Amino acid sequence: MSLFDASTRTELVSSVTQRLAKRRMSAFSVAGEEPCRVHVEAAVDALERDTEAGTAEAMRVVAVAFTNTFLAHGLGYSDLTFFTRLLRERARELAPAHQRAAIEQWCYDHLVVSTTHFMVQRDDALQREAAQRDIERFESQLAELRVALNEKTQLLELIREASTPIAPVVPGILVVPLVGTFDRFRAELLTERLLDAIGQSRARVTILDISGVPVFDTDAAQLVIRLARSVRLLGAKVILVGMSPDNARTIVELGVALDGMMTCRALQDGLRAALAIQRLKLVSTEF
Repeated sequence: MSLFDASTRTELVSSVTQRLAKRRMSAFSVAGEEPCRVHVEAAVDALERDTEAGTAEAMRVVAVAFTNTFLAHGLGYSDLTFFTRLLRERARELAPAHQRAAIEQWCYDHLVVSTTHFMVQRDDALQREAAQRDIERFESQLAELRVALNEKTQLLELIREASTPIAPVVPGILVVPLVGTFDRFRAELLTERLLDAIGQSRARVTILDISGVPVFDTDAAQLVIRLARSVRLLGAKVILVGMSPDNARTIVELGVALDGMMTCRALQDGLRAALAIQRLKLVSTEF
């Protein structure tokens, strides 16, 4: 036997639907009357089937569907309790007295299932939002790193271009004044630029002026030796100028051999030697 007759059922669905749709600041008023009516009818159908069968299978299905629908419209816990309380009160008023206990239990179970599903879905949404924020934060940090990397690359390029100038004083002769600490980083940059310059200018002699290097130790000497070897592979000679007495003593004490390099005390002496190699002469312009 059905829990409600046709007219009672219509009255129950209509009254609950109208109360839901008129609830201010709720997921029901946002969704509108028609979705409310659909879910009220589904809940009443499930209530009748479960009451007749003595189970709660239909209740679980409609509770989950109800929660999923209204979550999209901002469903809150107060909405859940309002729906369950309203349905319970109206169903108890209209149902036979001997069925009121079953209605009470069914509505309680509906609230438990819908609330549990609501909490699970809300936690999942919060986790997705947190993950999205993490992704956005990571993307922002990655963009900042790209900008910083581009700026660093540009800065290194400026350093590469400006830290160690390469001067073509006359055709076939390049002068490279070294200023400051000569470390592996500067040596690699200079080697790359100097080899390019030798290839483009077809220079036969490179003069390395180390008068501006404060400490010409074993590491600096080895870097210069490697640089000279690279230059000689292109068929050019290397002249080392600007060696101070202190640096000369240091190199002797350390036992560093500057093999394959001509050394001159001053830049002018190095230019004369380079011109001699080129079979040219340094001519005075004074009258």
